[in-house]
Amino acid sequence: MFKGHKEIGFGCITALFVLFILSCNTTEETLRPQFIPLYQAGEQFSFRGLHAVDDSVVVVGGSEGSFCFSLDAGIHWEFMQISDAPESQFRSVWAQDHSRFIAVSAGAPSYIYFTEDRGAHWSRVFSDTAQSTFLDGITFANDTLGWVFGDPVDGHFKLLKTVDGGRNWTEISGPSAIDGEAAFAASGSSILFKDSTLSVVTGGTVSRILMSVDVGETWTAKWLELPQGLPSQGAFAHDWHHGRYIIVGGDYLYDTAALGNSIEYDPESAYAAIDNFSNLPYSSDVVSAGQNVYFTGTAGMYYADSILHELDTTAMHSLAYSGKYVFASGPKGRIGRIFQGTRTELNEFKRAVNKR
Repeated sequence: MFKGHKEIGFGCITALFVLFILSCNTTEETLRPQFIPLYQAGEQFSFRGLHAVDDSVVVVGGSEGSFCFSLDAGIHWEFMQISDAPESQFRSVWAQDHSRFIAVSAGAPSYIYFTEDRGAHWSRVFSDTAQSTFLDGITFANDTLGWVFGDPVDGHFKLLKTVDGGRNWTEISGPSAIDGEAAFAASGSSILFKDSTLSVVTGGTVSRILMSVDVGETWTAKWLELPQGLPSQGAFAHDWHHGRYIIVGGDYLYDTAALGNSIEYDPESAYAAIDNFSNLPYSSDVVSAGQNVYFTGTAGMYYADSILHELDTTAMHSLAYSGKYVFASGPKGRIGRIFQGTRTELNEFKRAVNKR
């Protein structure tokens, strides 16, 4: 007499079991990118130098001879001030691995420091006390070959080269400059090595991209349709995204104004186009990270997939992509990470940060 009820009960249990299995196999939704603060050294410090490598090692350089590093993707930080460089602004930094770091100071006097023991001992491996010298950025092609790039001196951009991983530097002939043309050390990203091409973006009286396919021996130039003509204008940074350069800048004196501050440049067709990020304010840095492009400046942080989104209103100077994580550094000694993942991953990340 209760056979039908038993069949209904068994069917309900089966359905619930199927729903449980399906819920376990459902992929958790990925959250939109968000900025997570990780460390603050103090309001007197400005962090513009930033480099990330192998998803764990991150190095940061800043004002008053400051230098920071993390060996666990930004959870824990070690802060120091290089003892014989108290007035240096390390706007360009590099990590070769978990112990070999390089710090490049902008402005006069210009220094390059190298350490092989995570900053326990620093060696000054380059020095230039000329008032005309201003070093803007550093990049490497591999573990040994690298360059440091600076503003023009006597009609040519300053260019230093190392073939031993940064222990020694030699000045070589840099690309020719137009009168009033310079580069910006706002984020250390005016120089880039990607796909066998060494490239530099400039500003001032003109804005150009300078490219060398023979490791700095010869150069070609392309004019860029970005704000230019004044010392505060031009291209500030660039990165490689899906076969072309994304180049950003603007006018740092008008940091909230959308002046056509980003373009795409395809070196194959030698064609530069205004991209669809027309509302982007002044940007001091840009990085490509998977399908997204991230931008930062004193007006805040943004990201773009097919359209531009505001990410955070926090002012930051620099971005770096490790291959897995996007890091940011900025004024008031701030360092953070742009998180993109699931809610579960976000909670795990926040727990790790809070447990320090």
